[in-house]
Order: sequence, then structure tokens, then C-alpha cells
Amino acid sequence: MLKIALHGHLSAGFGLAGGAKATGRLLEAAQCEVLPRDLKLSSHASLSSCENSSTKAVHLDLVHTNPNILNATPGLLQVSTLTAPLRIGYWAWELEQFPEGWQASFADYDEIWCPSNFCAQALVQRSPVPVVAVPHLPDWPRLERLHQQRQLQHRSHQPLRFLCCFDYWSTTARKNPEGAIDAFMAAFPQGDEAVELVIKSSSSNQFEAQHANLQQRAASDPRIQWCDQLLSSEAMEALLASTDVFVSLHRAEGFGLVIADAMALGIPVIATGYSGNLEFMPPGSAELIPWQWQRINSSQGDYSHGAHWAEPCLKAAAAAMQRLAQDPQHRQQLGSQGRAAVLERLGLERLLPIVQQRLGSLLLHPSRRELQQTQPH
Repeated sequence: MLKIALHGHLSAGFGLAGGAKATGRLLEAAQCEVLPRDLKLSSHASLSSCENSSTKAVHLDLVHTNPNILNATPGLLQVSTLTAPLRIGYWAWELEQFPEGWQASFADYDEIWCPSNFCAQALVQRSPVPVVAVPHLPDWPRLERLHQQRQLQHRSHQPLRFLCCFDYWSTTARKNPEGAIDAFMAAFPQGDEAVELVIKSSSSNQFEAQHANLQQRAASDPRIQWCDQLLSSEAMEALLASTDVFVSLHRAEGFGLVIADAMALGIPVIATGYSGNLEFMPPGSAELIPWQWQRINSSQGDYSHGAHWAEPCLKAAAAAMQRLAQDPQHRQQLGSQGRAAVLERLGLERLLPIVQQRLGSLLLHPSRRELQQTQPH
């Protein structure tokens, strides 16, 4: 049995953590023995326990975090502790432009995996090693259970709930919760108590000024509710299950884990028709919002001045909100089509051959990294 050490933020509850767990599920489905190596960050509290496995010999080290995080967190992972003859890096990136400062990290790996073809097209621009899209495998047993629970729920006497989720570490500029707020307020005039918008944020205590500004933007509308605390997995599941429409007016996504989960539950989704979410979101599976190119005029976190991303049309987003609020049949049909899309595109039958082929290819060839190190300069 192939033994793989999975290095990732396995006990946390943000996007890269969810991605690492998804890759672990896929490797286990491929009959690999996955040995967890938790990389804890001070910026993100642990939601679950994750004991590191023994340090016994492994065939492959898979490092499931981004170079910028490793560079910014000395001691999080020492390359010298990676002892397997083969090494894969799993990186997630959200722009079409190659990420500044990541190129030197290619030397540490034999291959790079990423969650979508959108990511792969950006990373391959400067990569001397293969870059392969290995999409995230949803936790289908959990999602099937939640889907069944949601089918039994009745919220007919409660406001129609729109939900927007983001982490401040992912930057509000990219996640664009302001867009969800503005579209909601444009779609439903004050006094319409049949709707509500819930904004679930993470890490607000570390971005107090940004959080205050965002709250002020929605202060005039009591139908906009805030959920700022760290939620357990069970509480987050309950929030998703109570949602009628999921909204993501992002400017760029590497994949969109929560979007995929919402679609798997049969929740109709409104999302920007751009970037990594299109990996599992074909036309007809969601309200895909048109967009225009926008230049980033000032750097936002890792997203540098001069790069480009999408600016979703808020008028179209507001119209989509109105359609879904006014037409229960449209909500049901769109939710069913979205669920069918992720079942097909993110199902084990499709993803398992991808990871099996890549692992087989790596095992058949000597380590590119070691070959490069032995070649004369």
C-alpha cells in the first residue's frame, strides 16, 4: 500500500484546511495509507483534533499549503523533514497571473497539484515540473445526510434566507461581501420582510476596522444578519441546511469549497461566472453573474497591483435574487440542476482516475527533483 504523508492545516476550518481534508479523502479512496501531519497556524484556531501520525517511512510527501504561507511562517514546515523519495505540492491560487514570489518553491517538488484547471493555467506559466488539476472531493456521505435532512425541513413561515460566507484572511476585495450586501438591498426595498441576508465571516476579530466598515455598509437594513463567531462543523452544517439561496459574488476563486457544498445540498447558487468555480458549475447549474475585467489598482493581500480579476454585475445579481425569491419552482429546479452538476463533476468516479493516473506516473519515473539535483551545473 502506498504510504503518503499529508502535510496540511488539517485541524482548522478555512479554505486550505478543507482542501487538504478533501485531498485526504481522495487519496484514501485510491487505497493509499494517509498519514496526517497537521500544520497549525496562529491565525486560525483548531476546530477538530488531529494527532500527527508516526514518523515511519513514507513513499510520498504531499504538502498541502501555499508557498506564501510557508515563507511567512518560519518553522511551520522544514523541508528537511520531508524524507520521502517523491514530493508533491498542492497549491491554490485565484488569479490568472502567476503569483509573485512562488517560483523558487518549484525546486522543492516533483509535481504540483491544484484544485482547478483555472489554477493550473496560472501556475504552469513558470513551472519546470508538471502542474495537474486534482479537484477537491466533497465529503459525500456527510453531504448526502445533510441533503436528506434538508429535504425534511419546512421553513415556509420564515424569511427566505440568502447566505454569503467569507474569511477576512482571503480579503474582502476578492470575496466581495460588499457586492452581496449591495445587490440584496437593491433587489428588495426596505419593508420587504419576506427575505433576509446572513453574512457568515471568519477572523473578524483580526480585522476589526474592515469588519466595522462592512457592518456600517449594511447598518440601515435590519434584515441583514451577521454571524461572526467561529462555528463548529455541526453549527456550520446547520447554517447551510437552513439556507435557501447561496451567494458568492467573488472577484476570483481558486475552487470554491462552500459553493460546491451548497450545490451538493440542492441549494440554488448565485455566483460570479468566472474562475475556479466553473470547474463544477456549468451553464444552467447556477445563476451565473456576468462580469467585466477590473484592474487591481492597489495590492490586496497577495493580489498585486496591476493584476486583473472580475467585477460582477450587481444589477444582474439583484435581478437573480428577485427571480429566486419570487419563483419557488425556479429555486427548486436550479437547486436540482446544481446538485446534478457537482455529483457528476466532483463525484468519485470522475476524480479517482485522475489521482490514480498521477500517482502511477510518479511511481513509474524517478524523482525529477533528485534528477535535477544530480545533474551537473
